[in-house]
Amino acid sequence: MKKFLIPAMMISAALAFNITQNSYGAYEDFDAVCQMEFGKGYTTASWEDIKKAYEKAGDKERFLKELGFDSYDKSYIITTAKGGFFEEGDRRYIITYHDHRLPTNYTYLSHDNIEEHLMDLGSWNEIDYKVICKKDKN
Repeated sequence: MKKFLIPAMMISAALAFNITQNSYGAYEDFDAVCQMEFGKGYTTASWEDIKKAYEKAGDKERFLKELGFDSYDKSYIITTAKGGFFEEGDRRYIITYHDHRLPTNYTYLSHDNIEEHLMDLGSWNEIDYKVICKKDKN
């Protein structure tokens, strides 16, 4: 289980991000998964949480490494600020590390990105990914 805490001085909300040990399909209750793996107070991290944390990270490379983005096209399940998990139909929101090289050989939809496709908010169907969870400040 990968766990790390972003120090409070780096983020005003002082969120702790954790990555689930197991991968999950499209129709799981991801907030329940986060609570099952990490405890009460954990929910699915949102794209906006990740974006904010990345912008405020002093060492951006370390931030990416701690989030587990160690290889091209690595993806995790996330949500959007409005709590949305589905883009349309059965396409679940995911965050994917593209290292500035958005693939053109499949139908990955990039709804938003950080630093010219370093990371993308995308959506995909038939997923089986780990979930990025967060613990809100009490």
